[in-house]
Amino acid sequence: MKINFLQWDSDFFKKKIGDITLNNNNENVDLSDNYDLIVIKQPSDFDINLADYDLSFKETKVNFIKSLNNTRYSDLESVKDTDDTEKSIDFFKDLAYESGKMSRFLLDKNFGETKFRELYDMWIINSLNKKFAVKTFYLEEGEKAIGFVTVQKYDTLGKIGLIATHPQFQGKGFGKKLLNKAEQFCIESGITHLEIPTQKENIQACSFYKKQGYDIKDEITIKHYWKNDPF
Repeated sequence: MKINFLQWDSDFFKKKIGDITLNNNNENVDLSDNYDLIVIKQPSDFDINLADYDLSFKETKVNFIKSLNNTRYSDLESVKDTDDTEKSIDFFKDLAYESGKMSRFLLDKNFGETKFRELYDMWIINSLNKKFAVKTFYLEEGEKAIGFVTVQKYDTLGKIGLIATHPQFQGKGFGKKLLNKAEQFCIESGITHLEIPTQKENIQACSFYKKQGYDIKDEITIKHYWKNDPF
């Protein structure tokens, strides 16, 4: 099986990166293109061997989904919309990094924290300019952001891109308020289902989404295989 070359990832990380989906360990992977990193996606976890490549990281990505009804949420006046009040990337940077604290781009040390921060800076920029999101909602206290959420729209399907609450304000209901605001926007926009991706290893996030009425839509195991260093 031929590996799919990832142009954007390769350009950003300045490495030759590709991915491939394997359904069982009997499938042969074509390694002739000499990638720096091969991202393996599996519907279920099983052992594989790639000659001259080392497994550096593994996670299980979980997609949660919720069918939305015409629920009307109250007490959302404090949740603000960047369409109404323009905010800079610096306003959201710390929250962006918080939202990615379980990201494979941070936990796999081969990428490096600097590139992780650059990646999430770019994610914020493209959310605010509408390339990655149709809406960015936030909460603030003392003119500092304490929580935010970005929403993507694909016809009648909505997706949460980034969501985070500042560590000092977690456990106080702000995450629920942000999610309710996102759901309300989706309902008003004709969106019938809302998806949220996270890592199965992020037990706190998974528990939170289940409490908010979300069910697991699917799971996929993601593994990073880096080319052996000949030196």
